[in-house]
Amino acid sequence: MPHRLPNIAHVLAVASGKGGVGKTTVTVNLALALSARGARVGLFDADIYGPNVPLMLGVRRTKPATGLAPIGRSDNIPYIPALDRYGLRVMSIGLLVGETEALMPDPMHVGLLVTRTLRDVVWGDLDYLLIDLPPGTGEPQHTLLRTVQVDGALVVTTPQDLSLLDAGRSLNLFRKNNVPILGVVENMSYLQCPHCDQRIEVFHRSNGHWAIENQELTLLGRIPLDIGISRGIDAGHPLLESNPDAKEATVFREIAQRISETMDDRR
Repeated sequence: MPHRLPNIAHVLAVASGKGGVGKTTVTVNLALALSARGARVGLFDADIYGPNVPLMLGVRRTKPATGLAPIGRSDNIPYIPALDRYGLRVMSIGLLVGETEALMPDPMHVGLLVTRTLRDVVWGDLDYLLIDLPPGTGEPQHTLLRTVQVDGALVVTTPQDLSLLDAGRSLNLFRKNNVPILGVVENMSYLQCPHCDQRIEVFHRSNGHWAIENQELTLLGRIPLDIGISRGIDAGHPLLESNPDAKEATVFREIAQRISETMDDRR
């Protein structure tokens, strides 16, 4: 039976069926957009093998942290302090090991390592905790959903058939674990021409639209393929932190509003 994390109103999972769709970029900017609305927001990077959240927030760790790595403990008292960054409470395996180090846990233990780390963090009082899941539907997803109460999930995809097919697998995983699906975010949806301001469809758009398994899904927003978004992430200053009033930031604020309204209605 999943357990609720103490003092956290809403735990939301952000997933993708495949890599390369910009899921972490979306998660980081969405967390900042929720924070800009006055919410207390935490961000947990659940990717063991490629923890990119710290780099996207401009945090570098060249040496491993001492005394903070998850270990077998008999008590359930949180002891790892979350990092405060741009108004967010942040934790990642990338903050516990050096950035050039690679964790090599037994695949059977990946879910336990991630879940234990999540529960060992001193999060404080939060309105939202966003969990940035690694791509796919394996571990740590299964262990996490069995162990922690997740209040909602959103899936990041791109317009092509292949990406939508993989997104469908993630959606099925959440459905089987009785996690409410908030909707789908279409990233790299289009390119806004800098000369004529027309939308250019960069990728072939699937005819399947959002009717995965004959169920219409909520489209939370379409995020453009924009150099300002990628530059901000590369510089460690995400768009919603460095230039929150930019035209490209509007869609993140709209998605945050839709999520807030949905979670408020479920109270």
